[in-house]
Amino acid sequence: MKNIIKNLIFTLCLIISCQGAFGYVLTYEQLNNYLEKQITSEIKQSISQYSNDYKININGIIRENIITNELNPPKIEIISQDNTFKPNLYKRIVIKDSTNKIIKSFPINVQTSIYKNVLVAIDVISYNKEINSNNTKIEKREISKYLGKTIDSLGQNQIANRNYPKGSIILTSYLKEKSSVLKNSTVDIVFKSSKGLNIKLQGKALSEGAIGDTILVRSEKYNKTYNAKVDSPNQVTVRI
Repeated sequence: MKNIIKNLIFTLCLIISCQGAFGYVLTYEQLNNYLEKQITSEIKQSISQYSNDYKININGIIRENIITNELNPPKIEIISQDNTFKPNLYKRIVIKDSTNKIIKSFPINVQTSIYKNVLVAIDVISYNKEINSNNTKIEKREISKYLGKTIDSLGQNQIANRNYPKGSIILTSYLKEKSSVLKNSTVDIVFKSSKGLNIKLQGKALSEGAIGDTILVRSEKYNKTYNAKVDSPNQVTVRI
């Protein structure tokens, strides 16, 4: 009986050693290092225009050695849902042999945190209130949900286009320029034609707007309403 058990143990050891001798062993450490390198490179490239300060956490990599029937290393494919950056996304890892036969397949979760010095409200900023050095400061924050929408310096003539709670990040999508022309103010209306004809008349702004905005104005001479582009605090242009 003892001899039978010894023979079984010897046979099992022989099988395991033969697998290691005649097949490639992809260790957990090798797989983990490869995936970390590839995924970090991919994310670094996609966020380089926003920040170089980031942290990546990868969950779900299988903690086992993968043994193939070939001496060559297997192919490792990283399949993404899409090419759009997301702070929290899933990828599928597919390991294949030289014949493209799948040896192992499993999902992983990639979580990315991105940090940057951005403009933050240090007090409540109400809608239509000016954003200035008295109610904001530059502070390092996690911005992965706001890529391309943060501000890293204080601008001029900007007002809030929403209510900002204390401690919130100032976003470009909720900013607007302070109005250069106020409602009911007197403005010079310049009528310009495609042939180079310019006529200047005095009128009244029926709405407010910043430089570059289109507002409604009324000509006092003709008592007509026009869409006009704001050029300066006291001049608008109407294309005719």
